[in-house]
Amino acid sequence: MTGNKVVVLSCEHGGNQVPDEYQYLFKKAHKAINSHRGYDIGALELYYLLNTDEVYYSQCATVTRLLVDINRSLHRRSLFSEFTKGLTKEEKQAILNNYYYAFRRPFEGAIRDLWTENKVVLHLSVHSFTPELNGELRQTDFGILYNPERDEEKKFAKLWKLRLNEKLPDYKVRFNYPFRGKPDGHVRYFRDREAEKYLGIEFEMNQKYAEDTDLKNTIAKCFHEAVEEWRKKE
Repeated sequence: MTGNKVVVLSCEHGGNQVPDEYQYLFKKAHKAINSHRGYDIGALELYYLLNTDEVYYSQCATVTRLLVDINRSLHRRSLFSEFTKGLTKEEKQAILNNYYYAFRRPFEGAIRDLWTENKVVLHLSVHSFTPELNGELRQTDFGILYNPERDEEKKFAKLWKLRLNEKLPDYKVRFNYPFRGKPDGHVRYFRDREAEKYLGIEFEMNQKYAEDTDLKNTIAKCFHEAVEEWRKKE
């Protein structure tokens, strides 16, 4: 841990595993489980490549988001998928306890401890997106998502984009695309609780690069170069 600035890392949709006790719910869901709906294809390897000694705390989830989406708030309709929304209240609560809270509570505890120590936390949440959705081709290779109303997030996003453009000049990097940086999610949860000591950044990689380990290594190196420059600005 260097100085007052600390990096934490998460991957909320890293895998598409179905726990044994819920296999019966997904007997006819093979296609969905193995598609972008089941998990963020390629994101887990990128997460591991990003997870160097520079990262103070990290967590990844490998259970499919179709069981419960830990990147959604409890009030969202998409928290449970069509495969689990018909469960009883007690069954849903068991899933929340064993998978949702089991991920989010330790992560929140780590961040709150850092805030108590007056640390500034840069939280990177790693994702990937399907190249085509509903017949529309996504027009980027990588997306860096942040809240435009938060200056420190914007500054870091620009640092990282600059590094990516230098190392990967033939790839398109866009801000807040294919998703906006402000909507509900794990990152938004912390933004709503801390104005000064939190930067929330989400990275979206086009899934057409899911098998390209060399490319993902370069993305990770660019991130850590940006972190080094960010830390120097203390």
